[in-house]
Amino acid sequence: MNVKMIMFSGILTALAGSVIGLAGARIGQNDFNQLRFESEYYRNLYNKYVLIGAKIGFAVGVAQECVRELQMQQEE
Repeated sequence: MNVKMIMFSGILTALAGSVIGLAGARIGQNDFNQLRFESEYYRNLYNKYVLIGAKIGFAVGVAQECVRELQMQQEE
C-alpha cells in the first residue's frame, strides 16, 4: 500500500472537513462575533466544530484511499 498517498488523501479531506465544520459553526450562529452563552464550553464550541470536521474528513479520506489501494492490489 502507498502510505504517502493515503496520508495525503487524509490530510486533504481533513482540510475540507474543517472548512465544512467552520461553515457549520458560522451558519449555526447568526452573529458569530457576539456570544450568546456565558459558559466556557459554548464560547469555544466553534473551535470544536472545526476539529470534529477535520477528524471526520481525515477518517473518510484515509478509508477511501485504502479502499482504492486494496482494489488496485486485488486487480493485480
